[in-house]
Amino acid sequence: MSGTQDALIGLAVHYWKLCAAFERELGFADPDRAQAGAAQLRFARRKLDSMLDDAGFRLVTFDGEAWTPEVPASPLNADDVGEGAALVGSTVEPTIIGADGVVHAGKILLAQD
Repeated sequence: MSGTQDALIGLAVHYWKLCAAFERELGFADPDRAQAGAAQLRFARRKLDSMLDDAGFRLVTFDGEAWTPEVPASPLNADDVGEGAALVGSTVEPTIIGADGVVHAGKILLAQD
Protein backbone atom coordinates (compact mmCIF):
# COMPACT_ATOMS: atom_id res chain seq x y z
CA MET A 1 0.00 0.00 0.00
CA SER A 2 1.21 3.50 -0.76
CA GLY A 3 1.83 6.22 1.77
CA THR A 4 -1.17 8.11 0.38
CA GLN A 5 -3.43 5.10 0.93
CA ASP A 6 -2.11 4.66 4.48
CA ALA A 7 -2.82 8.32 5.15
CA LEU A 8 -6.34 8.01 3.70
CA ILE A 9 -7.07 5.00 5.91
CA GLY A 10 -5.77 6.76 9.01
CA LEU A 11 -7.78 9.85 8.20
CA ALA A 12 -10.92 7.77 7.55
CA VAL A 13 -10.61 6.03 10.93
CA HIS A 14 -10.24 9.34 12.77
CA TYR A 15 -13.06 10.94 10.75
CA TRP A 16 -15.32 8.02 11.66
CA LYS A 17 -14.41 8.42 15.34
CA LEU A 18 -15.21 12.14 15.15
CA CYS A 19 -18.61 11.33 13.61
CA ALA A 20 -19.29 8.81 16.40
CA ALA A 21 -18.42 11.40 19.05
CA PHE A 22 -20.62 13.99 17.35
CA GLU A 23 -23.50 11.51 17.27
CA ARG A 24 -23.17 10.96 21.03
CA GLU A 25 -23.19 14.74 21.60
CA LEU A 26 -26.40 15.12 19.57
CA GLY A 27 -28.17 13.34 22.42
CA PHE A 28 -27.53 16.41 24.59
CA ALA A 29 -28.71 18.99 22.05
CA ASP A 30 -32.15 20.59 21.95
CA PRO A 31 -34.47 18.93 19.38
CA ASP A 32 -34.03 21.54 16.63
CA ARG A 33 -30.23 21.51 16.90
CA ALA A 34 -30.22 17.72 17.12
CA GLN A 35 -32.26 17.42 13.92
CA ALA A 36 -29.92 19.76 12.02
CA GLY A 37 -26.86 18.01 13.44
CA ALA A 38 -28.24 14.59 12.48
CA ALA A 39 -28.70 15.77 8.89
CA GLN A 40 -25.12 17.07 8.79
CA LEU A 41 -23.89 13.78 10.27
CA ARG A 42 -25.70 11.72 7.61
CA PHE A 43 -24.09 13.88 4.91
CA ALA A 44 -20.63 13.54 6.47
CA ARG A 45 -20.90 9.75 6.72
CA ARG A 46 -22.12 9.44 3.11
CA LYS A 47 -19.18 11.60 2.01
CA LEU A 48 -16.73 9.40 3.93
CA ASP A 49 -18.18 6.23 2.38
CA SER A 50 -18.04 7.80 -1.09
CA MET A 51 -14.39 8.87 -0.75
CA LEU A 52 -13.37 5.45 0.52
CA ASP A 53 -15.31 3.75 -2.28
CA ASP A 54 -13.53 5.92 -4.86
CA ALA A 55 -10.21 4.70 -3.44
CA GLY A 56 -11.32 1.04 -3.43
CA PHE A 57 -11.96 0.73 0.31
CA ARG A 58 -15.00 0.25 2.49
CA LEU A 59 -15.56 0.85 6.16
CA VAL A 60 -17.21 -1.90 8.25
CA THR A 61 -18.53 -2.05 11.80
CA PHE A 62 -19.88 -5.14 13.52
CA ASP A 63 -22.20 -3.65 16.17
CA GLY A 64 -24.82 -6.16 17.29
CA GLU A 65 -23.23 -9.09 15.47
CA ALA A 66 -21.94 -12.24 17.13
CA TRP A 67 -18.23 -12.04 17.81
CA THR A 68 -16.02 -14.87 16.59
CA PRO A 69 -12.27 -14.95 16.06
CA GLU A 70 -12.95 -14.54 12.31
CA VAL A 71 -14.31 -11.02 12.83
CA PRO A 72 -11.51 -8.67 11.69
CA ALA A 73 -11.60 -6.54 14.81
CA SER A 74 -9.85 -6.90 18.16
CA PRO A 75 -12.02 -6.97 21.28
CA LEU A 76 -10.61 -4.62 23.91
CA ASN A 77 -12.52 -6.25 26.76
CA ALA A 78 -12.34 -9.96 25.91
CA ASP A 79 -11.11 -10.80 29.42
CA ASP A 80 -14.07 -8.99 31.00
CA VAL A 81 -16.71 -10.99 29.14
CA GLY A 82 -17.56 -14.34 30.69
CA GLU A 83 -17.79 -17.70 28.99
CA GLY A 84 -20.30 -18.14 26.22
CA ALA A 85 -21.30 -16.26 23.15
CA ALA A 86 -20.66 -12.54 23.00
CA LEU A 87 -22.02 -9.84 20.77
CA VAL A 88 -20.16 -6.83 19.49
CA GLY A 89 -21.54 -4.13 21.77
CA SER A 90 -19.90 -1.16 20.10
CA THR A 91 -17.18 -0.23 17.67
CA VAL A 92 -14.26 1.77 19.02
CA GLU A 93 -12.44 1.87 15.68
CA PRO A 94 -13.88 0.66 12.36
CA THR A 95 -12.41 -2.03 10.12
CA ILE A 96 -11.30 -0.91 6.65
CA ILE A 97 -11.41 -3.46 3.84
CA GLY A 98 -9.78 -3.12 0.43
CA ALA A 99 -9.79 -5.25 -2.71
CA ASP A 100 -7.24 -7.65 -1.22
CA GLY A 101 -8.88 -7.93 2.21
CA VAL A 102 -8.53 -6.20 5.56
CA VAL A 103 -6.18 -3.21 5.50
CA HIS A 104 -7.03 -1.95 8.98
CA ALA A 105 -8.40 -4.22 11.71
CA GLY A 106 -10.91 -2.45 13.91
CA LYS A 107 -11.29 -2.36 17.67
CA ILE A 108 -14.50 -3.33 19.42
CA LEU A 109 -16.09 -3.71 22.84
CA LEU A 110 -17.96 -6.94 23.50
CA ALA A 111 -21.31 -7.20 25.26
CA GLN A 112 -22.59 -10.33 26.96
CA ASP A 113 -25.10 -12.21 24.75
